[in-house]
Amino acid sequence: MSAKKENTADKILSSTVDLMSEKGYKAVTIKEIAAAASVSEMTVFRTFGSKKAILEAVIDNYLYSVPIEQIIQKNLTYELETDLLMISKLYHEVLKKNKKIYLISVMERKTMPEIHLGVHNNASKFFKIVTDYLQVMQQKGKVVKGNPKNQALTIMKYNYGKFVASTLLEGIVPDVVDDGLEEAVSIIARGLRT
Repeated sequence: MSAKKENTADKILSSTVDLMSEKGYKAVTIKEIAAAASVSEMTVFRTFGSKKAILEAVIDNYLYSVPIEQIIQKNLTYELETDLLMISKLYHEVLKKNKKIYLISVMERKTMPEIHLGVHNNASKFFKIVTDYLQVMQQKGKVVKGNPKNQALTIMKYNYGKFVASTLLEGIVPDVVDDGLEEAVSIIARGLRT
């Protein structure tokens, strides 16, 4: 792809993400995408072919994913609070970078469930990592015995709920410098220690 065409495609994708995260897939028109990207409707069609193809390209190109397993394994200390905080911060980093895609997926979860499921693959990865970690910590005697999936689910629900609340309340509730993550992780870790 030439630099000019690539730049045009990037402008179209970026404009689409902004528009669809605010209005949803159905409400956004090719005309609006073209206007926001400062290109003609014909250019949009020539570059992508259809609105659905643009959305698929958005998901492919904008969905932020990092080598989660490698980053976490490299940074594990097997100190419960330190590790849970590191994992939680990484999870929030991934969620924040995917915020606009997440909003699109929520709005279109019924009409395009494949997008909603694709966006939530990162959550499944984190859930498995936290479950496996807690199982190891139980074996080491550093965490109370119990179902590691249920324990991991508590951690994941807190982090996911925190992200959803801050995303949906953005602009309504003032941003807080200390968002309480460290304190919440400390409380969760206290409940899990033997």
